[in-house]
Amino acid sequence: MTRTSRLRTTTLSSLATAAGLLMAAGSAHALDYTGYFRAGPGGTTKGGASRACYALQGGTAGMKYRLGNECDIYGEFQLAQGFKKDGIDYKVVLMTDYYNPHSDADDTKQLRLAQMYAEAKGFDFAPEATVWAGKERGRRGDVHIVDTYFTEMAGIGAGFKGLNVGPGKLGVAYYTNDKDNNQRPAHRGNVEYVDINSNTDGTLAFFGTATKSQFAGGTNGWGLTAKHVQAKLFGSDFNNVLWVQYAQGSTGLNSNFGNQTDTSAAKKFRVVESVNFQQGAWGGMGMLLWANEKDNAGKATVSTSVGGRLSYGVTRNFKLLGEAGVSQYKPDGGQRARLTKVTFAPTLSTGPALMDRPEFRLYVTHAKWNKAAGNITGVDGYAGETSGTSFGAQVEVWF
Repeated sequence: MTRTSRLRTTTLSSLATAAGLLMAAGSAHALDYTGYFRAGPGGTTKGGASRACYALQGGTAGMKYRLGNECDIYGEFQLAQGFKKDGIDYKVVLMTDYYNPHSDADDTKQLRLAQMYAEAKGFDFAPEATVWAGKERGRRGDVHIVDTYFTEMAGIGAGFKGLNVGPGKLGVAYYTNDKDNNQRPAHRGNVEYVDINSNTDGTLAFFGTATKSQFAGGTNGWGLTAKHVQAKLFGSDFNNVLWVQYAQGSTGLNSNFGNQTDTSAAKKFRVVESVNFQQGAWGGMGMLLWANEKDNAGKATVSTSVGGRLSYGVTRNFKLLGEAGVSQYKPDGGQRARLTKVTFAPTLSTGPALMDRPEFRLYVTHAKWNKAAGNITGVDGYAGETSGTSFGAQVEVWF
């Protein structure tokens, strides 16, 4: 047996044991099993390449439009057990995830423990607040069509959330990251103030972050995000989310650790606008993004992206999906890299709405890019090319 096989077998055995203990401990209570995965075969019209996906190799995060543009296999599977003891509500969560960057059948790819934490709620001094500790993702909203969480306070930490303070709810958490050769840690503090009623059908949220890295070359940083969620935009079926984000030094725009050797000269600013709707058979989601990010030398890279996905429910179980996106970035003194991508996907689904899942899709994707973008596929067969067409099938499930 190879070292990789032994490692994988040990990992699977450990995860299975942990899951078994969780299930046994909660045999008298409801056990929630939830998950997500996507997978499927694909190809390309370019000779010499098995398949290809299209994404800029620079600029800010969140500029890859995902429909018909995912060459990986990914899944996450969660067990959650809740129970009550002495008037306190407890919950234990265990999640594994699996990632294979290709569509091969190699089962030695990355299987890991994505979340393992416990939380409790109902303490007499603050019954509305939730106290937690462990490894937790801390996700606070995404734009689905680009598969990006613009606020993701992930890591190993502890804290509380949901404490009623004034018009909103307060959360505070502390995280460490000691993945350094000398095992000297980086520290992160997160503060959130959320669920503030700002206007009719609208809420505000604020996320503050501070980071400090103690290893050689490590630096400090801080960041702030403001988020506004608007339902029934102008009385319509449209919903809107706006993020305004700033970070500098070793703090990331997503309220997490950034580059932990970035100095205070590394300043990042990003604005993201996302809209979605479902009106009868028609559904859609769109995004506008602008970012300006400076490195340690003060050299700025400006990124922009605009795109959207539209769905039409032909019948209850058959819908047509279309997606288009244009993304670009330009570093100071450099050339502008630009990518345009369009996808058409006839789809079988459990329902006609945009976000109904599972979906079984056939898709065709065409992309064009300029020379400055380089080989955006990472596939040798596309070296020197500026366009490509891919096709395939994919299932996407959440439950």
